[in-house]
Amino acid sequence: MSLSDSQVKAEKAGQGRRSVSVGNSLILVIESESRGGGKSFEGRMRFPPGRKGKQVPVRIGVYGKGLGKWSLREARDEWDRIKTWSRETGRDPRELKKEEQQDKVQQSSGPTFEQACESYLSNSTAKERTKQNYRNVLWNQVLPRFGAETPVEHLSWDHKGEGGKKGRELVMDYFRSVEVRAPVQAQTNLMVMRGVFDHAIDQGWMERDQNPALGTRGTKTKHQPKPHPSLRWDQLPQFFEELEGNKANGTLVMVGAVKVLFMTFLRVGSLVPMRWEELDTAEDLWVIPGNRMKNGQDHLVPLTDPLKDVLDSLRKVTGDEEFVFFSHRSRGTPHINPSSINQHLIRMGYKSVLRAHGVRSIPMTAGQDVLGFPAELIQRQLSHSIGDKVRKAYDRSEMLNERRKFMVSWCDALLAQGMKV
Repeated sequence: MSLSDSQVKAEKAGQGRRSVSVGNSLILVIESESRGGGKSFEGRMRFPPGRKGKQVPVRIGVYGKGLGKWSLREARDEWDRIKTWSRETGRDPRELKKEEQQDKVQQSSGPTFEQACESYLSNSTAKERTKQNYRNVLWNQVLPRFGAETPVEHLSWDHKGEGGKKGRELVMDYFRSVEVRAPVQAQTNLMVMRGVFDHAIDQGWMERDQNPALGTRGTKTKHQPKPHPSLRWDQLPQFFEELEGNKANGTLVMVGAVKVLFMTFLRVGSLVPMRWEELDTAEDLWVIPGNRMKNGQDHLVPLTDPLKDVLDSLRKVTGDEEFVFFSHRSRGTPHINPSSINQHLIRMGYKSVLRAHGVRSIPMTAGQDVLGFPAELIQRQLSHSIGDKVRKAYDRSEMLNERRKFMVSWCDALLAQGMKV
């Protein structure tokens, strides 16, 4: 029997989790009172079609009004769309939502909280039942509180949002509001959020010491942030040999992205959405717009000859596209996924040995020890803030000529260590 929107709204939470059919194999899932009593929609169908097919659940979203929520009518339309796509393509209906979520992450240099949650679950090695429990916590309780479309970086420990509260304060306000009625559930929710933020840190979407959901005892003062895995200078020749050998079967675009990453040591969120129009060939500069930089300011990358050689190779493949790192493998996405560089490093055999964000420590170290450049100059090219508040307010110098000399020496040194262009 089909339910009306008023009937869906009138459904009350009880002691246990329950499911109510709203018609056409669309289900209203109602959480228990102890878990907040949230309501969400879920479609169920057999796949492959027929009696031998297994009944699979397809999550639609949280019931309600507002950003990231679904009315009954919207949920029905969405479920019809998913079923039609599954019948026409012969594919598992769950794959459509997963692909579309990945597309959203790829199109954004700063993923939303919902996208970070989805990426966390997709990469989790937990059992399916555990992941489903985590999903219920996130979509029924956490996301409605913090907003699905909130950039995950805006929830960082020290990020000050609307009302002047920092990310840590927002998380702890939420924790205490749940703890009053369900102490055990509050700890569980905090644990799941901690995992999401740790994953965001691993992906380079948040800084490594900015997880706002650390344990409530000892928290920040006892937290010992772990640096991102990186390579020593004497390990680069072997890495570049393996990168060029391409046993990981990466595309030319992917291998080129790794080379540009080493030459520019940018955060992946600033790197992968690179557009051809950002190159100022007259001034030999790549001008990265501030909306892709952590500090919100435009960033200048001097174009060295080796860097231009790599870009020329990429232009033969993606020169007709808007994006330098255009993705031919993804459906309707403009550029490679910010997390795909780390995935390529893993396929190369460098899991737990090197991460994309860890590349940033190599020029900071070797730039001083090997090339003899001052730390402050390298920090400027890393787009780090220099000095105290007064200096930050008044020092507008760019030291572009000195930075260009460093970048030329840096790229030449990479070639001497075995990088091929």
